[in-house]
Amino acid sequence: MSENVRSAQSGVMKAAGILVIANFLSSILGYVRDIIMSSVFDMSSTTDAYNAAFTIPDLIYTILVGGGISAAFIPVFSSYLAQKKYEDGYRMASTILNIVAIVVALVCVVGEIFTPKLLPLVVDFENWTPEAISLTVTLTRIMFFQCFFMCLTGICMGILQSYKDFAPPSIGSVLYNLTIIGVGVLLLTLGTGIAGFSIGVVAGSIVNLIVQIIPIQKHGFKYKRVIDLDHEGVKQFFRLLGPVLVGIAVTQLNLIVNRRFASSQGEGILSNIIQAQRIMQLPINIFAYAIAMSIFPTMVEHYANKDTESYKQDLSLGIRNVTFVILPCAVGLIAIRTPLIRAIYLQGNFSKENVPTLATLLALYCCGMIGYSIRQVLLQGFYAIKETRTPVTINIFILFLNMLLTAIFVKFWGANGIATAYGVAGIVSAVTQRHFLKKRIGSIRHLEIKESMLKCATCCAVMFIVITASIIIFEHNLSVESKKMQLIEVMSLVGVGGLTYFGMAMALKMEELTSIIRVFKRKFTHSS
Repeated sequence: MSENVRSAQSGVMKAAGILVIANFLSSILGYVRDIIMSSVFDMSSTTDAYNAAFTIPDLIYTILVGGGISAAFIPVFSSYLAQKKYEDGYRMASTILNIVAIVVALVCVVGEIFTPKLLPLVVDFENWTPEAISLTVTLTRIMFFQCFFMCLTGICMGILQSYKDFAPPSIGSVLYNLTIIGVGVLLLTLGTGIAGFSIGVVAGSIVNLIVQIIPIQKHGFKYKRVIDLDHEGVKQFFRLLGPVLVGIAVTQLNLIVNRRFASSQGEGILSNIIQAQRIMQLPINIFAYAIAMSIFPTMVEHYANKDTESYKQDLSLGIRNVTFVILPCAVGLIAIRTPLIRAIYLQGNFSKENVPTLATLLALYCCGMIGYSIRQVLLQGFYAIKETRTPVTINIFILFLNMLLTAIFVKFWGANGIATAYGVAGIVSAVTQRHFLKKRIGSIRHLEIKESMLKCATCCAVMFIVITASIIIFEHNLSVESKKMQLIEVMSLVGVGGLTYFGMAMALKMEELTSIIRVFKRKFTHSS
């Protein structure tokens, strides 16, 4: 491997490292919040109401900001910075910021007024009590306020990332969840119930926005009170944004389909489904998203310079690194599903009967983890070549596939059918995207990806056997009734699984591991 390629890999890994650490801390805090709520309220109609209330505000934020900015805003604004056309860049960015502020403010007002009419579109209230429905409406109205602040935050994060400043967005996401916990627990002691956490969501979004605004000014960005729809950068932004928004909306509809089916399965099922999804999403958010976003600017640069081979190398590196990290996470979670759920959730009012239910759902969702992770990389591959329509078409197909499979599987397996359909849809999505991207750019270094995946699968198979045997030995010789022993068991299993996987990877001389070791050696050498 050439020194230039090694240097590129090192740069990608360093960029990904910042995002990995931030996503990890933010996600952990998110689970701390969930654990606190489940220990106080169990998986009940109260937590169902809280999770259902998140659906519409979260959907608005994700559609408007969560992906659209990175795919449309960053390339356009970055090009102005690269060409040193700062005033044009400020005018373009300020226009987008002002438009988003006005649109989201109007959406929030409409949402506040029509909340009772909107909720039945995403939640099946047929088996819900009037009290639970009323609570859901109240919590949704509270959380609508976060949309305004979070959408402005998203634009600010796009500006900072264009300056290649990842620290404020990272700190902001951590403080967001920390504020939710702090405010939620404080108000809980004052008797607000679960509504305190909804108020915490709004407070967290305000803190997150403040954290982004201050460093933007330090970079010299000059905000302008203008809406220039004739600006070429604004036109280019909307040309790129349209198909991306449709694709993101369709992806979010997949989650809504899951939640709607889950809300009709009985009390507590919606909360179990959401918790299983969140655990499954944790490695994706921490690793897959970080890797995909870290290679995106490099892919854009290489393709723009007509260096297609380097672009394919970037894409191959992303797919291989994602597989190397995500596949053992998925297999490991499946192996330790029951000890993990027992250690994290079995406390307070969380019932023991919920452990196998949640553990089974987690295992089924994890089957699709690798598909959704590779899809993150392939999406950035499409966006780097400014192809946004093909992913939209694929996402629409996957939406209908998920709906069809969910409707069929629910009849046979109930809630487990929802998780199974979602997992299958994720794998089909990755395969389909790879097929159409290959048709557009040619072979994506197929042999090296195939070899890497086979080695990963081998390592994971050995790891699964070792973890399963360790569970049998541990629980046969030691009691896991106390919380201390439950946590020790999970940490021991994670340690044994990790050592086994990395030991096998070293034995098979996997490039993905040796490149990581090289980065650490360089950092250690430079710091010595």
